[in-house]
Amino acid sequence: MTAPDEPMSAAARWLAAQPEPISHVIPALKERFGLTGFQACQAIALARNITPRPGGQNDE
Repeated sequence: MTAPDEPMSAAARWLAAQPEPISHVIPALKERFGLTGFQACQAIALARNITPRPGGQNDE
C-alpha cells in the first residue's frame, strides 16, 4: 500500500481513538470523511497499526 492520503489518515486516527467498536464502520467512515469504500477499508487497516496513548493522543 502506498502512503495514505490525509483523509484516510484522519479516519484511521479517529477510528483508533474510539473507545468502542463502531457498528457499520465502513458507511460511517465514508460519510464522515468522504472516503470511498476501498479507502474506508484502508483506513481500518491503518487504524489497527495506531497505538492509542493516554490523554487521547495517538501515535502512528
